[in-house]
Amino acid sequence: MKEENSAISNSARSGEPQKAGPELTRREPHERLADVLAQFIREIDSLASTFPLTSDTIRSANRKAAGEIARFLQEHATPVMRPDSAGSDDTGAVRFEIHEGQESKFESLNRIFSRTAMAAVLVPTSLFVALISQYDSYLGMLIKTLLLFRPEILNGSEKTLRFSDIVEFDSIEAARDHIIEKEIGAILRESHAEHFDWMESKFDLKLRKDLPVWPEFIEITERRNLFVHTGGVVSAQYLKVCGGPTTTHLGVEKGKRLAVELAYFERAYEVLFEIGVKLAHVLWRKLMPNKLKEADQNLLKISFDLIVEGKYSLAIILLDFATTILKKQSSADYRLRFVVNRAQAYKWSGNVSRALEILNAEDFSAAKAVFRLAEAVLRDDFERALLAVREIGSSGEIGIVEYREWPLFKEFRKDDKFANIIFEIFNLPLHEVSLKTATGELSPGSDESTKVNSSAASENDSQNAASAKDTLIM
Repeated sequence: MKEENSAISNSARSGEPQKAGPELTRREPHERLADVLAQFIREIDSLASTFPLTSDTIRSANRKAAGEIARFLQEHATPVMRPDSAGSDDTGAVRFEIHEGQESKFESLNRIFSRTAMAAVLVPTSLFVALISQYDSYLGMLIKTLLLFRPEILNGSEKTLRFSDIVEFDSIEAARDHIIEKEIGAILRESHAEHFDWMESKFDLKLRKDLPVWPEFIEITERRNLFVHTGGVVSAQYLKVCGGPTTTHLGVEKGKRLAVELAYFERAYEVLFEIGVKLAHVLWRKLMPNKLKEADQNLLKISFDLIVEGKYSLAIILLDFATTILKKQSSADYRLRFVVNRAQAYKWSGNVSRALEILNAEDFSAAKAVFRLAEAVLRDDFERALLAVREIGSSGEIGIVEYREWPLFKEFRKDDKFANIIFEIFNLPLHEVSLKTATGELSPGSDESTKVNSSAASENDSQNAASAKDTLIM
């Protein structure tokens, strides 16, 4: 059950459509598409991880600044008492008289407080705008990759070159790349809805069919426009484009200033993740039908990583998509992989009944032992699962690393009988963990175990699924 995953590299990418350099031309088209998708996921993952950290840091700084002002006022200020308001003005704010010689200190403290209060608004919105910018950059690179593979799609393009332009190019390929750049630039200047209009027309696909998240996607991208052009103040254009249940539910009205709270940012991240992955895979399977296995491997790896990270709602969305929207998988083996991962995503999310419904819809009796093991484990039928483990043995279908790390086995690993059988098969303990650094293997708790080898970590990241020939995904 070992698989050869499509290569996913760490090739660098700027925010603008790039010229077709070696990184885009010497790899197979499906590999380049996988590269672009992997880069997009890494970028929005980094922003999603950063948002709560920066928000917490700014809030902490703001609380600290407020505390310092409060201490200053206790020591160096006197409330201004008024007979009718007990020291407060018409707004309810308490007024103070700063002691002589302390004015500049108060102004300094107040500036710090004001800056942190402003940062609490500006930084979240900036990260949100960056999130949409990464999607836009991804879309440009995705379209570029597909047009380099199928340049005939632009046969009807109205982009033209003057003779003086043509003679400047070294080759027909250079002229082609120039036209592609112009086409992508024109596309990206349009609205996000018009991006989909263009793709549906050029690739002959209904990309918005079976995409219930579409209204949210439009609202998110239009909110980005508000932050860029109006400082977040709701405009008539925003209401016109996003009118309907989305804005009604949000309680949005013209003139209201919108913000970006953590829950909203996390939802925006999920929506862009879903749109980005689904878009890539629908186009991949349409334009490269001979690379269906590689597409399955890629989608399986993405959804598996989400399960490992505990992002079950996203995993469920993609695995529902893989099993109910996509009409064809490369093999029955890969279809069952999607089914098993879908069932475990539902189970770990807390929806055990849905997981069982998915399992009940399949006949595992004639499946390979590894699938029968997965079904038994997900049903918590550990006695039957133990029999499947013995049947698989040391055949290589599942190895010690998979038994130790796959989320599929996280409850099974608590069973002492399972641990005993694993030791019998591999002569290794089930729960042993070691850390590897440049100096060799380290056991947890050793003096060296807290050291981090950054070059090793970087190399590990750059090879994420690129050399995963022996990686098992379940």
